[in-house]
Amino acid sequence: MIASVVRVPWHTAHGGYDRLLDHLPEVRRITPPSGPLATRAAGQAHRLLARSCPLPFYPAEHCATDLHLLASRSAAHVLYGDEQYWFSRRRLGPTAVTYHQPPAHLQQHLPACTWRKLAPTAERIVVLDPHQQAFFADLVPADRVHLVPHGIDTTAFTPAPASPPSDRPLVLTVGWWLRDWTVLDAVHQRLHRRYGDGVELVVVTRQARTRAWHPAARVLEGVAEQALLALYRQAAVMLLPLLDATANNALLEAMACGTPVVATDVGGIRHYTGEAALLPPPSDVGAATEAVEKVLTETGTAAHAARRASARERAEQFAWPLVADQMRGVYQLMEEAR
Repeated sequence: MIASVVRVPWHTAHGGYDRLLDHLPEVRRITPPSGPLATRAAGQAHRLLARSCPLPFYPAEHCATDLHLLASRSAAHVLYGDEQYWFSRRRLGPTAVTYHQPPAHLQQHLPACTWRKLAPTAERIVVLDPHQQAFFADLVPADRVHLVPHGIDTTAFTPAPASPPSDRPLVLTVGWWLRDWTVLDAVHQRLHRRYGDGVELVVVTRQARTRAWHPAARVLEGVAEQALLALYRQAAVMLLPLLDATANNALLEAMACGTPVVATDVGGIRHYTGEAALLPPPSDVGAATEAVEKVLTETGTAAHAARRASARERAEQFAWPLVADQMRGVYQLMEEAR
């Protein structure tokens, strides 16, 4: 078994979907070529192939690993099918493909007629939540679609040894993709109006300079993993307003650190949080604010400690070794079919 790996640059050292392969040592990795000559050759191939690739995001790194996949007849796993699985669909070896985007975005990604041709070319499709499972079950036989959750490194993302101080509780938001900034701004405004400087508002995002933020919010970009870990551990609550989602790295990281979560009830979020988070409805500023305030009023109490313990316990169900065992089951089905 081989797997195509392109490291997502904004993921931390212990975050991201490719960490799955750390727990699958039997899988050989295919990575983009290094060195000036190899990089130049990959760039030339990319310029030729990208013109006929309908995927909206197809960088040279993906193209390079695609070419390696095409040259191999071994069973393969494409980790980011949304961004890579196009030319490699023509390979002769059996292929498993993981898709990460919610169904609504997959439908925007490619037209329905293209999905009907593309999806059946993968022997196994791996999805991250039940909504994706239903989307692909309309395109291929249901027994070829496998729900294997995203995982989290529960040895790197861990709770603080002791409860953080509660004199100025921290409301933390992390990430950028599919975030509902309108709701976030409105919640920040309501929290600031009620608590003033008594509550700290922090946003860690790749979009720090692309928009205006509430003046009370401290917005950070390029945060190192250890600094991010410290913020998770310090936060009284993680506020994650979303437009849509399947799995979510920030959600799993926060829960693994024992951070109570308030996240929008969209997509696959409930599949990952279970009862270990407060999930206000989409676009509901009042419900989101109320949920955050509920957690803030518990800061320093046994109820807050129980929320922390519940978040950590839930995250442990998605520890990478457990997820890797489920993925081995998919690989085994591929081997049996050969």
